[in-house]
Amino acid sequence: MQDRIEELNEAGVAVTASTYDDIEQNASFKSSEELTYPLLSDQDAKTVKSLGILNEDYEEGSSRYGVAHPGVVLVDTEGKVVLKRAEERYEDSSSMDDLLEEVKELVAMEASEEETDAEDTSEN
Repeated sequence: MQDRIEELNEAGVAVTASTYDDIEQNASFKSSEELTYPLLSDQDAKTVKSLGILNEDYEEGSSRYGVAHPGVVLVDTEGKVVLKRAEERYEDSSSMDDLLEEVKELVAMEASEEETDAEDTSEN
């Protein structure tokens, strides 16, 4: 993700990532990998549960509990999920090229809808 961060930012997307690791582990990983985007901690798995992407292979109490299926969630500025991709296996994930194209299309569609809404509002 880091190697495509500029392209995602240019497409109008702010990137964050989330793990089930604690804050200190995330800070260490972010530093060691030189990540420039926020790395959030979801130790109790509330976020992955609410998104329906919790990997249920690991039971509560397991050291791996809270692992999400690998994927991407795109949330618009109003907090609405506009894209959710989560695969059983990392190997099944879309390529970054495909993801970037889909994200660009979604961002363009959202901008077009906002423009249409603004025009409708100004006409009333």
